[in-house]
Amino acid sequence: MAATLLLARVVGAHEAAFKSPAGGMHFSQGQAVIVFADLFDSNNEHGIIACPGGQAVGNPPGGGQATCSGGGTPTGWPQMQVLVDGVVQTDSVTGQATVPGTTVFNEQMNPDPVDFYRFSVTGLAPGVHEMRIRGHYAPPPDSDGSTLDSASITITIDPLPSGRTVLELGADANGAIDWQDRIVFGHGHHVDPAGAAVVIRNSLVIGLGNEQTPGIAGAAASVDIEQSVFEATAALDLTIAGTALVRGSEFRANNLLHFEASDPDASPIVTLRGNGAAQKTFQGNRIGAGRLVFSNTRHWLIGGDGDAQVNILIGPRATMYLVDGSSDMVVRGNYDHHNYRGGWSQGFNLAFTCNECSGASGGGILVEHNLIRGGSWPLQDLAGEFRYNLVYGYGHTWLRSANDGASIHHNVFAPEKGGGDLNQGVWFYGGETGITLYNNTFDGGGPHGDFAGPTIEVDNASRVTSLRNNLVTYSRDYDNGSPGLARIVGASANFVSVDYNAFHSPDNSTHDNYAITGWTEGTTPGFAAHDVSGTGAIGVRDGQLAADPFSGARVDPYESLVDESAVWQRVQTLSSILAAFRARYTPTATSPVIDGGDPADNDSHGRRTDIGAIDADGHDGDRFGRFGVTGDVIFANGFDPA
Repeated sequence: MAATLLLARVVGAHEAAFKSPAGGMHFSQGQAVIVFADLFDSNNEHGIIACPGGQAVGNPPGGGQATCSGGGTPTGWPQMQVLVDGVVQTDSVTGQATVPGTTVFNEQMNPDPVDFYRFSVTGLAPGVHEMRIRGHYAPPPDSDGSTLDSASITITIDPLPSGRTVLELGADANGAIDWQDRIVFGHGHHVDPAGAAVVIRNSLVIGLGNEQTPGIAGAAASVDIEQSVFEATAALDLTIAGTALVRGSEFRANNLLHFEASDPDASPIVTLRGNGAAQKTFQGNRIGAGRLVFSNTRHWLIGGDGDAQVNILIGPRATMYLVDGSSDMVVRGNYDHHNYRGGWSQGFNLAFTCNECSGASGGGILVEHNLIRGGSWPLQDLAGEFRYNLVYGYGHTWLRSANDGASIHHNVFAPEKGGGDLNQGVWFYGGETGITLYNNTFDGGGPHGDFAGPTIEVDNASRVTSLRNNLVTYSRDYDNGSPGLARIVGASANFVSVDYNAFHSPDNSTHDNYAITGWTEGTTPGFAAHDVSGTGAIGVRDGQLAADPFSGARVDPYESLVDESAVWQRVQTLSSILAAFRARYTPTATSPVIDGGDPADNDSHGRRTDIGAIDADGHDGDRFGRFGVTGDVIFANGFDPA
């Protein structure tokens, strides 16, 4: 007999997938490849703790180790194996070929931790290897006793580079770091720059620190880290007085990180601090696991103006935080996929606060031309200006809360299920004011999505100054057949101006565009008076567009367009991906959303804006999918998204 409690996910079958590593990643000969798996049983997606012979599972008050009523040994399911080139591996930590699920309960009677499957593979020879995860599921009556293999990935084991000087650390070190053309073996030791310069160029750094102790931490006069690889190494945490350049480097998926399934703040791999006036740059880097944190710092360019400067973050807790009063930050042209899937809770992606830190200041923060995928709350406590971004996948909520004065415009919010049940698309609830939300495209996914709840909800003392020119599409009814909720929800005190929007949700039988207490469409002056519907009607209460407003088909599944192995290897570029989404979400030539926006937003040429993120005929504010010079060239050459 098993103890069960459902996880808040919607899954119709067993799942087995890689959380880490991602396909296409490289590792050095002699270093462990750390594998994390997502294993979900469709009979109980929290996991199953079972006892033999029909014995009942016991749970100590307040949680703890499970027991069996007849003295048997409890077993946790699902269970994990890793196959490399078709051969079952042995976990180098436990010495077992199969890693079981947990047999510990938390105080809510859930198996704890949820979906935490770690496996260490060692001894792989140089070359390309095919890897698969194999999930074993509990036997009847608790599940069906089946076995499921994940899709395969390939990784590469590289021999150590030749022609570099080897540095072996025999003790902790303090002082200036000058590692150029080196292979550094840290042997668990820690390095403190002690206020001196840090220079690491064209080097391979292995084995600094441990899961509890950073590899390199302390004050630094300046930082220059270029074309270097950090592997099986603990976190970097530097407070920088002067200039900083971190460019073209890789922080691999097998670094020494302490992950906790319930704590999103437990696993930073790079933390950068320092409030000096000098310009600082973090660009062209790759992070395979762990958080990138900018704390109490300013004057950073994170990313850049073209594909060569794109930072790529793919993996568990591969997220970006701007916190503790950080300001004057430009986050431009980054690819960030927090590989989440709902198993590890509190899945922030781009966050401006955390559980144990204060928020960013909001001053001088610009976030543009990024692809943000995954997480339960991909955007948390947004600060500054957020424009020209693709947010793909919503978990519980695409965007949850913001700083005062946040401006959110010309973004595409697209659906991807898997990572929690949807609550709402955008939710302001913390008392933030002065929010502007305009010229965004929201695609809920229709019957393939989860948007029965509101697309935008504003609660408590939060206040949106302007909600205009937004294209809100493809909500649906609830799974039980009940009509979906209204698209925009709040009270009159939560809004100043709401107008010039458009809606299309053929799968939501309620067709209720607004539920704003105290306001009535057609009665309240100015409220939705210029919303576009039908084939061009203006101001129709709860009006719906007559046809799909988009030129192309929805990208679903994501892998039908994007190969993240190719993204990691910089073969498939961010500019081409954003351009493909632009082509799909451009309005059709006959859609009434064209030139349907607020005339107050006419551009310098007198052109009226379309409703939505993308303008069919051109507008000064229309830059989604035109990242850098390359983005313009793609369309000048007649881009074909097929």
